[in-house]
Amino acid sequence: MDRKVNILDKIGALIPGYSGYAERDGRRNCDKQLRSILSSKLFECEKILVKRINKAINNSDKPLMRTIEDCRKLINTTQSKINYAPYGESGFFSDQQIKEDELVKIYHFDLEMAKEVEKIENVILVHDIDSIMKKLSLLDNLRRNRNQFIREHK
Repeated sequence: MDRKVNILDKIGALIPGYSGYAERDGRRNCDKQLRSILSSKLFECEKILVKRINKAINNSDKPLMRTIEDCRKLINTTQSKINYAPYGESGFFSDQQIKEDELVKIYHFDLEMAKEVEKIENVILVHDIDSIMKKLSLLDNLRRNRNQFIREHK
């Protein structure tokens, strides 16, 4: 009998060596792992942009260099904010526990962030800075909404 793939399965598929989202105790660790993976992917995107900045410098194209540098800074900032975002799990002895349905909402934010990072990875290869900036803005909005949701429910 095949069961329907749920949000935890989708997120788990993004994490090498996945095992934690299935057990409540392991969710904090998996939450951190997922954000670390997303952060690493953004770091790789930033490295691609650094190469493009160097190419623009070699071609003496200062306007392009500045545009790419602005995008690189935004990727770097977003990457750090995702890496150090709050956990989607309350502490064991916390007065306010995040409820199961609230955790599912946080996992939806995580999954949407993962989808946006994948889109950024694909767009960065096409060299379209405007599209990258728009996708980064969407990703940062998702991150902000996720963090706000966690703050409201902790």
